[in-house]
Amino acid sequence: MSARTSKPIRVAGSAAATAPAPAKARPHRRESTGTRLSPTRSLGVFGWSELDEVILAALALEAPVLLVGEHGTAKTMVVERLAGALGLEFRHYNASLLNYDDLVGIPMPEEGASQLRFVATAGAIWDAEFVLLDELSRCRADLQNKLFPIVYERRVAGVGLPRLRHRWAAMNPPSPDDDELLTGRTSYFGAEPLDPALTDRFPFVVRVPGWGELSKSERRSIVAAHASAPSPLDLSILVERCRARAALLEATLGERLADYAVAVVDQLRAAEVHLSARRAAILRRNAVAVHAARIELGFEPEAVETSAERALYASLPQTAEDVPVSALALRAAHRQAWEISGLADDDVWRTVLEETDPVERVLLGDRLDLADADLARLVTQALGAQTSEPRRIGLATAMFLRFRATRELTPAAWEPLVQLSRRVLEPRVTTLELPPGRELDEWRTVTRFLSSRKNRLSTLERNFVLGGYPDLWRRCDWKRALQWFRDDLRRFDAKSHT
Repeated sequence: MSARTSKPIRVAGSAAATAPAPAKARPHRRESTGTRLSPTRSLGVFGWSELDEVILAALALEAPVLLVGEHGTAKTMVVERLAGALGLEFRHYNASLLNYDDLVGIPMPEEGASQLRFVATAGAIWDAEFVLLDELSRCRADLQNKLFPIVYERRVAGVGLPRLRHRWAAMNPPSPDDDELLTGRTSYFGAEPLDPALTDRFPFVVRVPGWGELSKSERRSIVAAHASAPSPLDLSILVERCRARAALLEATLGERLADYAVAVVDQLRAAEVHLSARRAAILRRNAVAVHAARIELGFEPEAVETSAERALYASLPQTAEDVPVSALALRAAHRQAWEISGLADDDVWRTVLEETDPVERVLLGDRLDLADADLARLVTQALGAQTSEPRRIGLATAMFLRFRATRELTPAAWEPLVQLSRRVLEPRVTTLELPPGRELDEWRTVTRFLSSRKNRLSTLERNFVLGGYPDLWRRCDWKRALQWFRDDLRRFDAKSHT
């Protein structure tokens, strides 16, 4: 196998550093702001410090932001205070009650002209510099279509809004149809998923932390209406510094983060999380800006991976859907994509990691003659990716038979392979007393299937079906699981290694 080569990362003001080895899985923890700047705390807002870098990046890019969170999480207050700190003309619109005339004023035909003239009212959008579209998930579909050009083009009724810089929106999360997914969540009557085309026009889609995610000190500060003096922070200057640093980082990090964006979109697609080509480009831009923001706030310039991960979490349109992407899926996709983006294009390991099917990745690694330790890592990843216990058992059996005489895998790989395959490979006798009912009927169906000559099951296949009875087949269709097992035996050519 060829030696691995990492792409260097150069950060403004730091020496070159090679891509680090993949970190072990760890909780996504909030970082202390004790020695760092915090725009939200400087505004007297508690519990939002985790979002400081995303907020600063969005302000620097003047990119639309969609805040998603439960009621009472200070979404409106934060936006109002940001606009005030920046000294910008602010408009707050409740989208659930909004009429189009509230935005544009009163339309008046101009004499001798073919167009309308709008007589602005006090709340019209024409002179606004910072806009909040609140309760967006309760907005009528026809009005969403009219808000679209405001968010994306800074235009309304076909007329440009040259003064408008920041377009933010806020919403409660829509409720899932499956009641089981509502556990621990608040159900919002009337909150509906947005049109995906509208959501995709928000470069930042940010989940706001709820009460259960706040630290004890943050909860106390909120409840006590903490009145400590705000930090002496000039937000306008901080935004300009972040914008300037982001422009510099484009030259040093743009290529690496573009590679990362492509890889993470591919990894998420394999997990049935689909992002548009526009979103991939947005993610790269957001990652650069978030890293610039983190540097300006006092974080380490070398921590580019953390910035990329923070940008990923804050850039997914699915955050505004009834069932957001799981944190585990995001974490796995990020780690894989970051490692891929740190390797040279001709690196064999990169070729393997770019394969999005974890089982095919094992087969590819074996064909490319990866080192045993590297193949062992792929084996454990493939087992961990399976959500079905019968599939995990069948796959482990096929891989155990394939590699037991040809590979010296690490104990971390052999242990689950042996434990899982034992159910198929280890002889055992079980006596069960089955009362009349579903399980007895299932047993009769299984025995008829096994005794039929036309099925011609191998010993391995018979053991797999019998070994899963009755517990595995209570949760999974045994015929479907048997087909998975047959496919894995064929893919790994396991029968020739028995």
